Amino acid sequence: MAKRVEPVRKSVKEILEDLLAGHREAAFSGPEAALKYLRRTLEGQASLPNAVKCVAHDLTAEALAQLGQWEACTGSVAAVIGHLPDLEAAFPHEYRRMLENLTCFERGIQAHSELGDFHGALALCERAIGLDLGAHFRAKRDSLEWAR
Repeated sequence: MAKRVEPVRKSVKEILEDLLAGHREAAFSGPEAALKYLRRTLEGQASLPNAVKCVAHDLTAEALAQLGQWEACTGSVAAVIGHLPDLEAAFPHEYRRMLENLTCFERGIQAHSELGDFHGALALCERAIGLDLGAHFRAKRDSLEWAR
């Protein structure tokens, strides 16, 4: 009788590395190709770990911003922020570095501003400041202070 082959189980880190490699390859063809890859990955992988979804949505927000799809960009930014606790839980030692490399706050502020939602942009500035992501978010907040 043949022995049953066990499925290959990848770690969250390995799955993230696969996502980043696939995105890097797709992005060579431009933001449309990167977006297509990310959407297929998010839709086609029901068991994708939430920490990996966090990074995938961040990359999606970046591609959507490059394409000027501001409303969709704000949705991706919200998804990233919703998965930040999952990212921290999966990568406790690398979380800070990963958080600092996310572009969701920059792109979210840009998207909300482009849509005329200055309160939303201001709220993202406050969130980034609360996460201690840099003085430039204080400058952005100060420039949006009139919206209060």
